[in-house]
Amino acid sequence: MRNLFHSFVYAFRGVVWTVKNERNMRIHLCFAFYVVLAALITRLSVTEWAAVLICIASVTALECVNTSLERLCDTLHPDKSEGIRHAKDIAAGGVLCAAAVSAAVGCIIFFREEKLENVWRFTENNPAAAAAVVITLIPLSLFVWGFKGRK
Repeated sequence: MRNLFHSFVYAFRGVVWTVKNERNMRIHLCFAFYVVLAALITRLSVTEWAAVLICIASVTALECVNTSLERLCDTLHPDKSEGIRHAKDIAAGGVLCAAAVSAAVGCIIFFREEKLENVWRFTENNPAAAAAVVITLIPLSLFVWGFKGRK
């Protein structure tokens, strides 16, 4: 049981390290935040929620894998290498593919008449909450661009 606990601690430490040191992960998390807000506002079905959560998990998980591969390559071979460059580019391409498909899934789910009507109703009925959502752009921008990791 103790080893299982340590495994979770190490995994959580890896995610935290990635958030602290990788701007792209912070960007993905900000998009995830707004997607979850949009999901709450538009009242997604269970199936739509499942698709959205799978997309968020796949992009963030692949960002962690990409980051780990980059760190491993940089540690084992700090000099320039065409093979290392290819490996890093391919891993980044995996994240790009997941992010692109996630964006397409988001468009399919959110850009439908009923969902857009829900957003409009939310904005009309809750102007302060709608303004608060817009205001979150400021701290989240600081989170993405102002965070200084240990690079």
